[in-house]
Amino acid sequence: MLKLLLLFLLGGCSLLISKIDSSVVDEKDYLKNVPEVPTYCPINQKARIQLINTNAHSQQIYQGLIDRLPGMDFLDHFALWTLLQQSVRPDQSSPTSRFQVILKIEGKSHYLDFYSESQEDQLPLLFGIDWILKKFKKKTSLEYYARILDGQGLKLRAGKNLELFLQANLEKIRNHEVLGPYFVRGTEVLKENERVPKLNFSEIISYYRKRESKQKVIVNTSLTNFVTESGQKGSCNYDFNLYDNSIFLIDQVIPVANLFGLSIDDRAFMASTSQKLEELKPVANFPVFYGQSKVRSSAVCVIENEQDLIWTFSNFSRDPGQHLFHLIRYGLARSKTTDEVDKLIRHSRHLFLSDPVRLVIESGRSRTDQIENLLKLNLPIYNAEKLGNIWAFTSFQDHSRFIVDDRNVGAYTCK
Repeated sequence: MLKLLLLFLLGGCSLLISKIDSSVVDEKDYLKNVPEVPTYCPINQKARIQLINTNAHSQQIYQGLIDRLPGMDFLDHFALWTLLQQSVRPDQSSPTSRFQVILKIEGKSHYLDFYSESQEDQLPLLFGIDWILKKFKKKTSLEYYARILDGQGLKLRAGKNLELFLQANLEKIRNHEVLGPYFVRGTEVLKENERVPKLNFSEIISYYRKRESKQKVIVNTSLTNFVTESGQKGSCNYDFNLYDNSIFLIDQVIPVANLFGLSIDDRAFMASTSQKLEELKPVANFPVFYGQSKVRSSAVCVIENEQDLIWTFSNFSRDPGQHLFHLIRYGLARSKTTDEVDKLIRHSRHLFLSDPVRLVIESGRSRTDQIENLLKLNLPIYNAEKLGNIWAFTSFQDHSRFIVDDRNVGAYTCK
């Protein structure tokens, strides 16, 4: 359940924020403690085709698939790469998952969010892929893409995030008559780089078709506009007017999601899939996990100024919208290069929490003067090694790039 935190009750909320938030693009020392981990393809490197998710091996496999299917266009690869995530992240990219996606087509961003408030037989991920293909007049079907994936004999391996999920749920999975044989080897669950169960995509689509008429999936396309004090504009799926009035939406838990994307030439998409796993069980007898799609969404922002474009996805936080709100205050909408966006994502983060009211900050990434100012405040302050997870897509002038967050597992390839 979400909780509203009204910081005005503390008094001097504007003072609190002003001591933390400031433009950081021109700072010389704010990255002194940040690891120098590459987070996007070099600008001087060819990048006609880019892939992003948390599983580097799956990207290598898919790059090989691209080479074997030279006639495929952007929407073909949107469908294939999205369907493939079910094997890569069966916990968070299941047919039952919430599906948030932004697509760049003909130079315009299209935001779509698919989820259901119903409890049974709802498959928003598959519904969403199908809906998008029809919206953009694609004549091919889900069955067509399923046959391609089934016919390739793809040998995918588990990534680190899937391993961590399986380890956290070892006992429940090991004792499950369907899930156990898929994900347990001896007494241990699958480890990173071990082969994941083969998924029959055609059977998954057939399962969906039998339930297609029962789908009660909500399709949300709305974003809320914002305008910064210096006039930059953008839109987000969280209402920043609440944050401007120091009202934050704080969850009791840290929701997780699978982020992924693909770009080809001047077209791109970036997506988040997520679900609540109240109990561990499969979708039918497939090696994917059944969940509820009515779950806290990833925070998403779209900034389009003339020919410049920035998308941001924020997750893995009790209030993912706070982090994007702070990025906007830091000057995200003024960014003119991928490097500037990357530096903002690497910058120290903070989070206001309640019960009790407190401030959590990444002190290891903070400037000395910022920490000294915070210590003067009448507010409990706690350190965190890392807060949240923000990925981005940028398009500036003659190039575009995906950016991953150095705090967490993330992989990208370009070709």
